[in-house]
Amino acid sequence: MIKRDSAKVTVPSPSERPDEVLARFNEDAFGYLDELAGEHGTLFSLPLGNIGGLGLADIDRNGSWVFLSRPHQVKIMYESSGEALSGAEANKIFFGTDEASVAYIEGNAHRKRRQQLHPAFGGSRDYSGLVLTELARRSETWPKGVPFPLFEELQAMTAAIITEVVCGNMSNEDRSLIRTMLLRTENAKYTREEVLSADKDIRALIADSLPRYHKLNGTRSPDTISSLVHLASEGDVELTDEVIRDEAFSLLYTGFSTTANTLAWTLVRLSRDRRVLQLLTESIVSSVGDAGVSRESVNAIPYLEAVLKEVLRLHPVTALNGVRLLREDVELDGYHIPAGSVLVHCAHLLQRSSDVFDAPDEFLPERFVNAPLDRYSWGAFGGGSRMCVGRGFSMNEMKLVLAKVLLEYELQAVDAELPTARLQGFFMAPADGALVELA
Repeated sequence: MIKRDSAKVTVPSPSERPDEVLARFNEDAFGYLDELAGEHGTLFSLPLGNIGGLGLADIDRNGSWVFLSRPHQVKIMYESSGEALSGAEANKIFFGTDEASVAYIEGNAHRKRRQQLHPAFGGSRDYSGLVLTELARRSETWPKGVPFPLFEELQAMTAAIITEVVCGNMSNEDRSLIRTMLLRTENAKYTREEVLSADKDIRALIADSLPRYHKLNGTRSPDTISSLVHLASEGDVELTDEVIRDEAFSLLYTGFSTTANTLAWTLVRLSRDRRVLQLLTESIVSSVGDAGVSRESVNAIPYLEAVLKEVLRLHPVTALNGVRLLREDVELDGYHIPAGSVLVHCAHLLQRSSDVFDAPDEFLPERFVNAPLDRYSWGAFGGGSRMCVGRGFSMNEMKLVLAKVLLEYELQAVDAELPTARLQGFFMAPADGALVELA
């Protein structure tokens, strides 16, 4: 349990104005957080306000985001009772929405919705044919022997894959439009107006397709929308058309962007580390053999999973891996944190701390080979009851892509230095577009 306050010691915070803080956070979140951790220690607050950009006047908040960077702090955040903390309300503030898809609901409704989505995204369903077909289609045009930015290619690939999973029964034209518009939602080259327009247009396409889904009502192979529509027809009154639309959009958005970012960082890292690249390639060749890349063969490679976990340790896709809105005043590590603050699980600071990991700045996948994970030390997919519903789906997709790419291409670094991380929308990706050379 979180202890109630007694010390009344204010959480340290930067001296800049809130608008200056938000600007610095958006410009270089990880660099700014490193600076603040060096100045203030393992716990500090930022006046980020309502960073999602929507009023949400019914949520009682004070604009203070308290960044946690040690396992015991994160454990308290995730293990405290639902009465003291709200993940749904924190997510509404973070993403600037008041919708009712799985990230923005609580209690029994939240648990029920996760169970409804789990069959498609829990990792048990085999999407290897879809993933490998789309990878083959995209990679046909990848040039060899010249510097090539892979980030947008990976985004296009993951956008196509998740669109088929979520919207597979929509028309070819509508699916093509969704794939194209998704790319505008998570890329720094697009303006905020363009991002919001793409968001609106995708939701409108989904909404316009729902009458046809209701008529089909399960008579075609189930994509996610079909499954939700069928559950609604069986009496789930919470699954209104508006909720189904928003659920589909959320799955599309998070299902393409975070996976593409991690794949980009993985290929960037491997291109600059010949030791890890050789070990991983040898492991893939040994496991795949003559049978070829499949879900079974890639899941039998411990080093492949370890590489992905190490990349996610060093390059979490966001500076805010989990958020909870405080509903009551608390005391944590001697600091008074008032109700209305948002607690932040900051994986970037946590997972690069020498208090948590040995040699934290080194790329050492071996640390994760057949090793149990401490869920409060490594939390790339968040934690608690709100851990990412698509983590199994994403890990399987990334394993398949990496195995196939490393079997067919040799990776070369274009620059010895790693690129910095750049905020693309809500998530962080290589600032140079994941520039590598394929041979």
